[in-house]
Amino acid sequence: MAHAFDPDTARIEYSHQGQDGREAQSDSTSVVTADNAAHTVRTKWSFSKVGRGIYSNCIKPLLSSHHSPSYDATSVSIGLVVGFIIPVGGQLLFLGLLRLLFPFNYIVAAGFTFVSNPLNMIPLYYGYYRLGSFVLGRPASLNFHCFERLMHPILDKSYFWDALNAFAELGSELLIPWAVAAVILATIFGVTGYALTYTIQKKRCINAAQKLGLEYKAYLKRMQDSAPS
Repeated sequence: MAHAFDPDTARIEYSHQGQDGREAQSDSTSVVTADNAAHTVRTKWSFSKVGRGIYSNCIKPLLSSHHSPSYDATSVSIGLVVGFIIPVGGQLLFLGLLRLLFPFNYIVAAGFTFVSNPLNMIPLYYGYYRLGSFVLGRPASLNFHCFERLMHPILDKSYFWDALNAFAELGSELLIPWAVAAVILATIFGVTGYALTYTIQKKRCINAAQKLGLEYKAYLKRMQDSAPS
């Protein structure tokens, strides 16, 4: 049976030095295992790969969009909110469920969910823990190295539900500050993303309408009539 996460216990266990050769060897093996897990993640992901994905799934669809500025802005906002608030690995599934409820550009939203990804997951989520602890007035007794060690088993999981179960087993002492920070960041970036995207896309549409000698509203109607359903 899994036990709830205790940050004080985890911190003490992590900083404790082995008293004999066998304990030292065990600690060394744990570090090697954690390093191997991190190497596996870096092998599957790279900044260049993420950068290409952001351009292909975020920037390019917006530049060629045939939808209204509000539609594009909603898609970006949803992607950012889901990216910040849903654990890595489950964002695309959650987006698919949302897409059944109301329309938005799934490709654009999916691209913006990669604001959180396996490359930045550990430092980002540690930031969640620190921010949430600060907001709740709790001491953030867990240091980064201990947090990183706790997260590696989650990254090792092959399936999202297994990873989510391992994430849930971290316990309320870590998950409550995490959830508080996730909601705060999702709200800030969701609203900011909507406002910036709407402004940029509206300016793009106005410029395009002027080049065609059309009124802005007429251009929007013409563009929306040709937009894919």
